[in-house]
Amino acid sequence: MSIAGLTAFSGVFALGVIFAIFGSIKLKLQEQIKIDDAKAGSLISALMFSCLIFSMLIGALTPLLGFKVVGLVGFGVGAVCVLLLAAAPSYGTAMLAFLALGIAAMAVNTVGNTLGPMVLFPGNPAKANNLMNVFFGLGSLLTPLIIGNLIGKAGYKATLGVIAAMLAVPILWTVMGTDFPKIEGGFNFGRAAGWLANPAVLAAGAALFCYISLESTLGGFLTTYLADHKVDPTKANNYLAGFWCALMLARLFTAFCVPQAMFPYYVPVLALVAAVSIMMMVTAKSTGSAVLAMLVTGFVMGPIFPTLVGVTFGKTGVSAEVFGLIFAIGLLGGIITPRVMGGFSASGNIRKGMQVLAALAVALIVISGVLGLGIHDLAK
Repeated sequence: MSIAGLTAFSGVFALGVIFAIFGSIKLKLQEQIKIDDAKAGSLISALMFSCLIFSMLIGALTPLLGFKVVGLVGFGVGAVCVLLLAAAPSYGTAMLAFLALGIAAMAVNTVGNTLGPMVLFPGNPAKANNLMNVFFGLGSLLTPLIIGNLIGKAGYKATLGVIAAMLAVPILWTVMGTDFPKIEGGFNFGRAAGWLANPAVLAAGAALFCYISLESTLGGFLTTYLADHKVDPTKANNYLAGFWCALMLARLFTAFCVPQAMFPYYVPVLALVAAVSIMMMVTAKSTGSAVLAMLVTGFVMGPIFPTLVGVTFGKTGVSAEVFGLIFAIGLLGGIITPRVMGGFSASGNIRKGMQVLAALAVALIVISGVLGLGIHDLAK
C-alpha cells in the first residue's frame, strides 16, 4: 500500500478515535471536573462547533498545504488534546481541549474522506468511502475497549496516554510520504458557495444534519443510557465498543457485498430500520433488549455516512468544496442535538431524548430518499 493510502486510512481511524473518546471517558471526566449531563452535552457541542468552523477552513488550506502537512497537523494536535483531557482540572480546560480537538478532527477527516476516494476504487466513491470508514469504526471500537478495560488497572491519565499514542503513531509514516496527490484547482470559497444552489448538495447536507445528530449524540450518551439500565461503567464501555464494532462491520459488508446500483436507495432503508431500533431503545425494559436494540442501531447506521458522501460525489464529482460544505451543514446537527439530549438526561428523561433521535431518523428516510431518487437530475 502507498504512503498516501496508509495516511488516508489512518485519517479515518483517527477521526473514529476522536469522535469516540467523549463517550468513552464521559462518566470519568464528569467525576473529575464535577459537571452534570447538561454541561457534558455542551462539551460535545463545542467539539462539533469547532469542527464546523474548521471544516471549511481546512478544506481551503489543504490544496495550499497538501495532504501531508494537514495529516501531520491532525495527528499531532489530536494527541496533544487527549493529553490535555487527561490532566484537565476544570470544565474550562476540558472545553479548550474539545475545541482544539475540532482542528484535529477536521484535518484527519479531510485527509481520510477526500484523499481516500482519490487513491481507492476510482469511479466508485461510495465503495471507497465505505471501505475507508471501516477504519473509522475500528478507531471508534478500540477507544472504548481500551479505556474501559485499562482505566481500572493503569488509571485515567495513563490510559489516555495510550490513546494519545494511538493518534500520534501515523506521524511516523506520514512524514516519510512523497506520493500524495494534489487537489486540482484548489479550494475556492466562491465555488463552494455556488454549490448551495445545487439541490443534491442541499439534500446531502440536510441528510448529514440528521445523521451526525444521531452519531454524535448516541456516541456521547450511550454509556449514560446504559447506566440508566444499571450497567456498571466497564461493561457500559464494552457495550459501547460493540456499538462501534457493529457500525464497522456494516461498512465492511457494504464495501464488498452491496452492488453499486443499490447505493442511491440504500440509506432510506437503513434509516427506516434505525428509526425502529431507536424506538426499541426507548421502550426497552431489560438490559438485554436495550443492548440488542443499540447494536442493531449501530449496524444500520454504519454505512449511512460513507454512502451519503459517495452518492453525493457520484452526482457532483469528488470535490473538497462539496465535502466541506455538506459536512459543515451536517455538523450543525452535532452542535444542537447533544445539547438537547444533555438537557433531557440532566432532568432524568434520557428516553425522551431518544425519541428526538427517532424523529431525526424518520426525517433521514425522507431526505435521503429524495437524494437517491435523483433530485440533481430532476433539477435539470
